[in-house]
Amino acid sequence: MKRLFIALFIALTTLSCNKDGVIRAEGGVPQITLDNPTAVYSVKVGNSITINPTYTYTDENTVYNWSIDGVTVCTDPQFTYKANISGQIYITIEVANTYGTDSEVIRVDVSDIEIPTITLAAPEQISFVVGSLYTFTTSLKQTSLKTDIVWTLNDKVVGDQRSYLFTAQSAGVYILTVTATNSDGKHSDSIEITVLNAEDMPFIWEFESDMLHGVVGREVVIKPTKVSGHQNVDYYWLSLNQPQDSSRENYYKYTPQTTGRHTIKANASTIIGSQTIATSLIFTLDVYEEGQFVRPATNSSASQCNKVYEYTPAPGQFIGDNYTASTPTQACEVALQRMQQGLYISLGGFGGYIVVGFDHSISNGEGYDFAVAGNSFGTSSEPGIVWVMQDENGDGKPNDTWYELAGSETGKEGTVRDYEVTYYRPNGAGMDVLWVDNMGNSGTIDYLPTYHKQEYYYPQWIEADSYTLRGTLIKARNYDKYGNGAMWIQPPYDWGYADNYSSSDRLADGEGSENNAMPNGLDISNAIDHSGKSIKLDFIDFVKVQTACNTKSGWLGENSTEIFAIYSL
Repeated sequence: MKRLFIALFIALTTLSCNKDGVIRAEGGVPQITLDNPTAVYSVKVGNSITINPTYTYTDENTVYNWSIDGVTVCTDPQFTYKANISGQIYITIEVANTYGTDSEVIRVDVSDIEIPTITLAAPEQISFVVGSLYTFTTSLKQTSLKTDIVWTLNDKVVGDQRSYLFTAQSAGVYILTVTATNSDGKHSDSIEITVLNAEDMPFIWEFESDMLHGVVGREVVIKPTKVSGHQNVDYYWLSLNQPQDSSRENYYKYTPQTTGRHTIKANASTIIGSQTIATSLIFTLDVYEEGQFVRPATNSSASQCNKVYEYTPAPGQFIGDNYTASTPTQACEVALQRMQQGLYISLGGFGGYIVVGFDHSISNGEGYDFAVAGNSFGTSSEPGIVWVMQDENGDGKPNDTWYELAGSETGKEGTVRDYEVTYYRPNGAGMDVLWVDNMGNSGTIDYLPTYHKQEYYYPQWIEADSYTLRGTLIKARNYDKYGNGAMWIQPPYDWGYADNYSSSDRLADGEGSENNAMPNGLDISNAIDHSGKSIKLDFIDFVKVQTACNTKSGWLGENSTEIFAIYSL
């Protein structure tokens, strides 16, 4: 997300703009880089803390001014603060020379006692095969006191770092605990790990639903949401309506040729030890004609979306900022209200999404068919993948098939379809949010309270302590321009994405901001199916926008797609 304001200069220079919109002179305006990128420091009452930034473009004429509540407290490059009472103290550091001024607002949390809080990125229970390797990661709420970390496995000390590589050579139940300890106290988080021999692992083959619907001549993909790791599984699919369309994969691609109800049988069997395990499933597919439930636009139709069906963002610094929502329904209401008021909705980190509908079907015509307005500008694009859905069964709900709109990164190296990220609720306020993906990577959504002080960046209307978001990942392009963390650049992509300062599908001139939406045009003709093949849709009824990158830009935090409006053209 972008924060925009204008810095004043007293000399003419070459100008550039970073993500927060600060206009900087490349040849001389000073730049501040804090020694803590979150700009939040902690200290205990009675102790002191020294804030020691680094500076770019300073000389003998540079003036430093540290102030609290507008009163100057120091004029040196560094500042030592002595904490006398508990609470939050805001300190401003301003650096000026003949070319201009830079400033940062710093928060110091002063507490009477500083007990650490640690979060383990894992569900409460998890299973592995004997000999498996798995790295567990943690998030630690930092204090000003020296903190030690200890991992124990069934009460035996096994590690002292922020992460731990687990493996077990024998079956059994293991209790893994991580404990953070300082002079004021300690906090622990634990997980129960079941380790099984390969032949004892349960056979899992799960699907989201056994009730499906589709359109004549359009491929339907029946794909499991979870499959066990067993080898040598024999799968067999058969359509009772089209017996020639059989398959032996763990998923099924089926193109119905007639309307009506189609029945599909699926079987899976494997041998575990001396026992044969078999699973049989039946799927019901209701098939309709293309255009059977189209809702043509009329003179009274509104271009703007009129309903938010789902608002499930990834964690992020703008989630719950300046609004409250405690249920999914309230979150959808807040999202629609904000867009109607010309305010943005943030989708958070990778996979966060919003689903909207309209009072009419959007026809697939010549050129762009609808637009998504974000707040991109020249040096900051945070692309969102756009998906479309046709109300195939006419029930007015987005429960049909999503089709991705291809963009410039489709099919390129670094683009990953069926990418998944699981986010874990932190154990305490003001903590980073941990994530792990389905490619063995892990990381954090950083807590950055300098501008966004809500206690949690994890959506408060999501009851579960972890949730998984799935979608298409595109390769991040953001980079640190000067190598010192002062200015992060997020270049645009060629075409096909929301919140993207594209030169080809940007429908307005100027720069996006929190008060100025920047629309991108989208073409339904770019729809592709699960296999990446082009698919013809005469119309659509629902649109989903989803954050496409999994990256962060230093002190600016996570890359998050922002949405002001979604409307037909």
